Parts: sequence; C-alpha cells; structure tokens
Amino acid sequence: MHCLQFVAFVVWCGGLIPGSWTATLQPPPLIQTLSAGSDIGPEFNLDAQQQPPLEKLEPEDAEFWRSVGLKQLEKTIEQAKRAEEHSYAKKARNIIIFIGDGMGVSTISAGRIYKGQYLKHGHGEEETLSFDNFPNTGMAKTYNVDKQVPDSAGTATALFTGIKTHYGAIGVDATRSKVDAKLGRIETIMEWAQKEGKRTGIVTTTRITHATPAATYAHIYDRDWECETEVPAESVGIHVDIARQLVENAPGNRFNVILGGGMSPMGILNATEVKRTKFEGPTETICSRRDQRNLPAEWLAHHSMDKVPAALVHNRDDLLAVDAKNVDHLMGLFRNNHITYSIAREVGEPSLQEMTETALRVLERGDDSPGFVLLVEGGRIDQGHHMNYARAALHEVYEFDLAIQAALNMTDSDETLIVVTADHSHAVTFNGYALRGNDILGASNLHEKADPMVYETISYANGPGYYDHLANESRPANSSNMWMPLKLYTEEERQAPTYRHLASVPRKDETHGGEDVAVFASGPGSSLVRGVFEQNYVAYVMSYAGCIGPAKDFDDSCEDREENKPINSSSSGSADNVLRAAILPILAAASAAFLRGRQL
Repeated sequence: MHCLQFVAFVVWCGGLIPGSWTATLQPPPLIQTLSAGSDIGPEFNLDAQQQPPLEKLEPEDAEFWRSVGLKQLEKTIEQAKRAEEHSYAKKARNIIIFIGDGMGVSTISAGRIYKGQYLKHGHGEEETLSFDNFPNTGMAKTYNVDKQVPDSAGTATALFTGIKTHYGAIGVDATRSKVDAKLGRIETIMEWAQKEGKRTGIVTTTRITHATPAATYAHIYDRDWECETEVPAESVGIHVDIARQLVENAPGNRFNVILGGGMSPMGILNATEVKRTKFEGPTETICSRRDQRNLPAEWLAHHSMDKVPAALVHNRDDLLAVDAKNVDHLMGLFRNNHITYSIAREVGEPSLQEMTETALRVLERGDDSPGFVLLVEGGRIDQGHHMNYARAALHEVYEFDLAIQAALNMTDSDETLIVVTADHSHAVTFNGYALRGNDILGASNLHEKADPMVYETISYANGPGYYDHLANESRPANSSNMWMPLKLYTEEERQAPTYRHLASVPRKDETHGGEDVAVFASGPGSSLVRGVFEQNYVAYVMSYAGCIGPAKDFDDSCEDREENKPINSSSSGSADNVLRAAILPILAAASAAFLRGRQL
C-alpha cells in the first residue's frame, strides 16, 4: 500500500486492519510529481516571453464587456431559434433579482438539507428550496478582471451593470481612477429601469451601503468608502462616499424602497442597541460619520413634496404598519451595522421575508404601472462563512428561501422575471460519507468505527476555525493529530450560533471560492439562462427581458410588445413557419366567432 504524503500535515500509514494504525511523526520528503520541465505539455508553456505582462494588456473596459454580454445574448437566442423555441422573447413587466451573497453550490446543497432537517421534513436530503423548481438554470463565471477569486463589489457590479471590473470597485469599469470620479463610470440596472418609468428598490440584511446593494446605485473607486471618513486624502472632494451617493444622486435618491441595516454610515445611531449574541470578525465593525450629516433626514427632505409623506422606520412593528399601497418612498434602517444573523435575531428586527413582502407592496401599483425592479440580498450567508459560522450561514439560506417563496406567492409568473443567484462562492466543503439523514452540521463518520479521527461534514479550507480546533495542550502524547477531538466540545457549544467549524489553514477571515455559481430563473425571458456564461451576461438577460438598458433594442421584441404584436415565430424562415403564421390568425378569428355564437 502506498502512503499519502503531505508536506504540512500529519500522514497516517499502515495496514487496513482495524487497530493496526500507526502514525508517522515526521513528514516524509515531498513527492515530485513533475520533472524539471520535461513533462509539461505545450499548453502549459511557462515561457514568460510568450505572453505580455497583464499590466500591458488592453483594459477589459465597459466596451469590451458590453460586447461579451451582447454576443452571449445573440448566441443564446440563435440556439433557441434553431430549436424553434421562442419563449425567450417574452417580456417582463417586473424584475426581481435575489442575490444569496456567497451562496455557492455546496452552500445550496447543504442549505437544502439544513432546511429539511430544521423543519423536520424527513431525512433532509429530499427537501427542496423554492428556486429548485425554477425551469431554467445556468452557471456563471465569477472572476474579477484582476482576481481569479472575486469579491462582492466586482461581482455585483458585473450583475447590475453588465460590466466586469476590479476587485473592490463599485459601478466603475477597469479604467477607474482615485482622482477622477467620472472615469470609468457605468450605468446600473436601476438607472436603466428608472429611465423607463419603473419603480425601484433594494432590500438587504447587510448595511444598505455594503458592496452588493451599493452596486445598484453607487459609482466609487473602493467599496470601503461607505463614510466620508474612509475616503483617502487624494480622493477627498473627488469621490463622494457611498452613503451620500444614496441620498444625493440618482438612481439612489429615486428608489421607492430602501430596507436594511447601516444606520452608522448614514449618520444616525441607536445608542441603546442590544447585542445578546457576540459575533466576531471584521464585518462586525463599521465606520461612522464626522461631518454631522443626518442622511435619513436629508432623504426625508428630498421627498417632502410627495403626495403621501415618505416613511422612515427603524423597527419591525413600524415597518409592518406602513401604508404600503399608498406610500411612494420607504426607507427602513434597522441596525447600526448589519441586521443580526437570523438565527440570533434581536427584538424589533424584521425578517428578510417581511422586508421583501413590504417592498413588493410598495413597488406594485397595478396593471397601469410600468412595473418595477427589485434587488433582494441575503447578505449574511457570506458573512457567516467568513467566520466559519456554518450554522448561522445555513440558517441564512433558509431565511433567504422564505423571502423567495414570498415573492413567488405575491407576483404574477407571467409578468415577473425572478433571478436567483450568488455573487461568488466560499471555501466551504460538504464532504465525507455521512449516512442518509445525518445532521448536516454534525460529524460525518461516527459510523466508521475504524476511522482514527472524527470529522464534520461541513468544513472550510481556511478561516478562524483553524484556531478553535487546534489541539494544543489537549493533544494526546505521541499523537500526530493536530486537531482537538470533537468529543471535547459540549453539545451546547456545537449548537451555538457562534460555533466555528474546522478550517485547514489559519486566517482571521475565511476567503471566497472561485468556482462558478448557479443561476436560477423563472418567468418571462428566463429561458435565456442556460449553459455556462460570464457573470455579466445576467445583466443583459434582465435588460432584454425587461426592455430596459443596452439590450432593449437588441431586436424588435420590445417594440412588438408595446404594439401588442404576437411573438414572431417565423424567425427561422422556413415555409412551415410562414404558413403557420398566416393560418393562426384565421383559426383564432374562427374560434372567437364560434365562442360568440355559443354565448348567444
């Protein structure tokens, strides 16, 4: 039997007979998997002279990525036409995009099981999430123009503008500048929607100035510039902080709905805010303003001429009491920082479902309205993973699913395009050979009595969980196992929202994952979501389906809709299709005449 040899970890070698395991105390030499260059194929030529340095390549700017998105749209439509499938041309009056921040495929799978087990629906594996039933799915490539593994700012910009950009950039392309706020500025889906008269809104469990919601309205060099105190000296007077952009500039100051956390960046503070559960990590700190600006008060003043006064609320009861069918503009700020993880929700905080339902009531104005565009973000899935809080992260998936189901219940599927996706994944694994129905947050191999180490089904490639599980003084004498045995944790500790699952590499903050993310779509235009595509393509799906933005004039389908023309099914040019197009109106007229005769 060959031994598996690693440089930095313990190696177990020995017989296959239970009880005969022995430990190698010193790691053996590194196995050489490649000889000195001779085994590297031509496709992996490492000669630096073959390719110019990245900094000398032409920037992948707005024009570049717009071309990529429109070409993908053209390719997808042509594929549909060849299959004589024309549902792609159906138009959506409303668009809702749900972003599960950090909700990669492993998180979806684990979250589905968690939901089933949390609700005590059988084993858990057979459970379904609301978006599992969507008719169309695809996979999006999430990299930033400068990073193999992306961040939320660059990915949200791709999703909401159709333009990929740098890690950390919001609403600007790869030509961005610290000393020129106009350079690289690009329009967002909310700007596209408002130009067509649509109502708009954002709902999030994070700060409303955080990366994902900010990408719908802000244009700024760095996502961290949420308060004026965070803007560096060289950019002061040039770049306006994100919070101010929300209330001073379109499209933010024209949003009909703004719901989330983040009172501190907005210049107000709840000095008596309660924190019963102490969560850790960089995301638990937040900037504060020094300019004495009360931005919510300025927002109210901006809407002082509304027929119905704008509503500003700070707790769940006031949110649910809003006259949503009459109020045109609603802002709800519910925490100084992010809204608390739902598994430890504080008194007075609304759920994501409740915020989504209220937002839809404010946005929907009946058949005479041009419709709306709404972002709903389950933002704390990501932050739970960053701290290796697997339980908190998976409960956020469950809460996110409830919000999606609420939207499905409240909207017309023939009028509303709903897209569910993630901005990026995380370095979380769903592993082992656990038995069917095993607790998704529990140990994976308790049934394997010969296994020398008990480990959890959910673990992380890196993060602060490394420190929590390091054996230190608890390691038995002469043992090479560097991890503390799970049996040393009490059940109460492992059930706590702040319990961290094991991470293999020490980091104060776990990283994102770079793999593709799933995109689920339902409603008019949803059939455009298919195959594997660049993440920015999602923006062009929404643009084309909603008759807004750069893909509005891609073909005549938006004009046909305005003129109430039927979808042209003769695009393939075949004689059969031409004949069908000629006969169908005759049959429809005959059918109508027959029905009139029956009614008489």
